[in-house]
Amino acid sequence: MGGKAFGYERKVSEEIETTEELVRGILKQDIRCRNSDKKLVWSVLNIIAKRNGYKLYIPFELFEKYPAYETISRVRRKIQNNQGLYLPTDPQVLIKRGLKEKHFRKEFRYD
Repeated sequence: MGGKAFGYERKVSEEIETTEELVRGILKQDIRCRNSDKKLVWSVLNIIAKRNGYKLYIPFELFEKYPAYETISRVRRKIQNNQGLYLPTDPQVLIKRGLKEKHFRKEFRYD
């Protein structure tokens, strides 16, 4: 398990670093994203889609009506963690979420 945990930790670190580079570049180039997380998320999704040969088909005017990703994630965590309902059916998801939470706390110094 220790080797798997270390590999997963490395993957999360790389994801954070890559995301930080991407977000930093977007914030530098598009001042609208400095004031709107939704615009920032939309821009990140567009860039990743383009890098992979796809086009994002959601106009920003529609996308901004969607709940924020963080809101969706926090509501899911509230339902699963606080209320104990609709827990993941895959034990690996439980393990990965625990490892990711631990690593994020360390990486962003929440402890």
